[in-house]
Amino acid sequence: MTDRALPLVGELGVLALDHTAIAVRSIAAALPLYRDLLGGQPNGFERLDERGFMWLTLRYPNGAQVELLEPVGSAGFLHGFLERYGEGPHHMTFIVADLARAVERARAAGLRVVDEDYGDEKWQEAFISPRSAFGTIIQLAQTALSPTERERHWSVTSYKSC
Repeated sequence: MTDRALPLVGELGVLALDHTAIAVRSIAAALPLYRDLLGGQPNGFERLDERGFMWLTLRYPNGAQVELLEPVGSAGFLHGFLERYGEGPHHMTFIVADLARAVERARAAGLRVVDEDYGDEKWQEAFISPRSAFGTIIQLAQTALSPTERERHWSVTSYKSC
């Protein structure tokens, strides 16, 4: 961040650090660590064939979450990420009060914002490039759903290996 960002401290409207995402080749292979040894409770799942990945979130004491990302199909951003960097941290997601305002303020702070998506009222997102965020992708998200509603919407019951 540059000196011009200093007046913007807190101005992205962050409500919570929602989760940290870990890229893995296999969610099932990661569960013995993240679920069994670390005690995470599966609480959200979605398979996005058209985008080439699926995700499973696990909740920990005090509400912390880890999201496991697994590639599906033969191509997609996650395939390239795993090929280039291997398994490990992929992104951090922060819930914001107003995504459009957060994006505006991030750009005003000199950050590179990419892949904005305002199409779904349940989950809108934009990403701060790792070039602007010390090597980590930052996902900014706005949702109309409470954490409990999100767990119902993206139920783990559709994930067979839990």
